[in-house]
Amino acid sequence: MHISSVRGLILEELVLHLLTLVGYRVVAAGEEGTRSGHSGLEVQGRGEWHQIDALAAFDRTPAFMYPLRLMVEAKCHSPGYPVGIQVVRNVVGVLKDISENYFTYQPLAPGESPVVAPRFNYHSAVFSASGYTSGAQKYAIAHQIFLIQYKRISLLVPVIEGIRGIRQTHVESTTVGQRDDDDDISKRLRSTVREMIRARGDVYWNPDCGFSRDGIEHLRANVIMPLLDINGSYFGMLQGKWPMHLLSSSSLPPITFAEQDEIRCRVYGRDSDRWSFSPVDSREGDARWFRLEFDIPEEILGLVQAARSDPHSLAQVKQQQFSFLDLAGRIGGVYRQVRLRLDEEWLEAYLQRIRARR
Repeated sequence: MHISSVRGLILEELVLHLLTLVGYRVVAAGEEGTRSGHSGLEVQGRGEWHQIDALAAFDRTPAFMYPLRLMVEAKCHSPGYPVGIQVVRNVVGVLKDISENYFTYQPLAPGESPVVAPRFNYHSAVFSASGYTSGAQKYAIAHQIFLIQYKRISLLVPVIEGIRGIRQTHVESTTVGQRDDDDDISKRLRSTVREMIRARGDVYWNPDCGFSRDGIEHLRANVIMPLLDINGSYFGMLQGKWPMHLLSSSSLPPITFAEQDEIRCRVYGRDSDRWSFSPVDSREGDARWFRLEFDIPEEILGLVQAARSDPHSLAQVKQQQFSFLDLAGRIGGVYRQVRLRLDEEWLEAYLQRIRARR
């Protein structure tokens, strides 16, 4: 099994863990519309069964929608090697076939025609540690594939570097005459990573785990333990159109959202390096304070970079592209949907300070 595939596999399992913090559930093979295939979890499409690396379900279904299932694919390429359009093309093809797999429901009364309808509302997200090519982004937008990138989230930097530090010697070497195929190795690696997350790193090497002894130690120290330092995981839609994954070292404070679902926030990140939302009405150290880190979508990043030399233009970009973020996740152990809104008074004061310096 190629080491790049191993790294992507590990990142997928970490993404699934962060999704569970939001409220998603990992779909197990054998659940409705799925089966356990030679390569792992398979989902039934209109034309064929498809091998899916990772599938998550969101069981809190809003009215007027079928239950949500999210196909997850992750790539942990080296820096400077963004995910290309071919990955997104493959995702689009699988998603289309699965989404068109309609099921027949028997009529309620004799003589009536059967009803044909979908069972699930399928969506797909690709997660990348190195960003995406321009072609991949445009194709994904056209076909409603969500792209999440982790290039500039400081909380994830040690985790990503730990994954990139996985070497071929960290994966179990097979012996002549007893060579396992890649599918079997993949299953064992996934099982080990999931168990290490569940046991908070308290898992030790065994001959069937898929990793070498050094691999287990590297995974524990450089991937799993830094991951477990992230206690706040939230997904949101910026401006109603840009999907984002926001992370924090601690979960959002319940007291901040005790009597309100909308919080006025500042947006930090002029240098396009460390982007975050923080509340206007509290400061670091206060019980109501939080900082949610995110990686800015590439489309917006282009606008920000073009405006960096002009603070006034930069403020206008913030107003146009960061005016609100709808956020979903657990706050105080309860699933919530809240809105972070860019504070207009703070923005106006920011603009006045800029004008005064001219």
